[in-house]
Amino acid sequence: MDQKTRPVSSDEHARVDADEHLPFGHFAPNAWQRALISLAARSFLRRGEFRHLTTGIIMGSSGKPIDVHFRGCAYRLRGRNNLIELGLLLNPGYNATDIDFLLDGGKPGDVFVDIGSNIGLYALPMARRAGASGRVVAIDANPLMARRLAWNATASGLDNVAIFACAVADREGSGSLNIRKNDVAIVSVEEEAGGSVPIRTLASILDEAKVQHIHGLKIDIEGHEDKALAPFIASAAEQRLPKRIVIERPPGNADYPACASAFAARGYRLAGRSRNNSFYLRD
Repeated sequence: MDQKTRPVSSDEHARVDADEHLPFGHFAPNAWQRALISLAARSFLRRGEFRHLTTGIIMGSSGKPIDVHFRGCAYRLRGRNNLIELGLLLNPGYNATDIDFLLDGGKPGDVFVDIGSNIGLYALPMARRAGASGRVVAIDANPLMARRLAWNATASGLDNVAIFACAVADREGSGSLNIRKNDVAIVSVEEEAGGSVPIRTLASILDEAKVQHIHGLKIDIEGHEDKALAPFIASAAEQRLPKRIVIERPPGNADYPACASAFAARGYRLAGRSRNNSFYLRD
């Protein structure tokens, strides 16, 4: 484990946000916060290391959350140690190409899957598209993120998000979580007997959720993609294969090898790439 990585403590697993009882809008940005957010959205202040500095100025020293809307959904942003929150706050087009690819062709009644859902950057816009007759299966190994996602879904008026607080791999088991750069958007699982985090296969989660057809699937789980997704793609019935997949890729242009092989074997084609993800389409 490098010096920038540490285990997620049991206290972090069990944490409950003190502001949960306060309704969305209680922490609505004031006039000067709105002005700074608008400035950042139109400038370099939304990029790179400037994001942390800008967010710190906007949120101030009090540590109070801030309530924002993004793509028609409600999010409570509670800190500065979550890369996803920085993007949501400062960039109205954050990951737009990736989200739009998953939503393209989707309609009310469709099912989407989000593996590594964090606070719902992808899950909530997908739930909005799925409508009351569809749903999203959202999976995150960090119980705190699963809890925050549930809060954001409720604040957004969405009751079609099925949340599973577990990790995903090629077998059932348990593990522990490691956090990198103290950023809750960069959390990885380490499989180990007796760990506090349950590990499940994607197939078993979808069985429990009674999902047989998937329009779009996104996965970003910090290097565990080959163990989580490739076995499912290789063995799933035809009708259960996602039509669209957005998958994080490691540094460089090559995709995770087992996933890339499984995609090719099941008729997927590479449809494009963004800065961090690859897009696969099954016609």
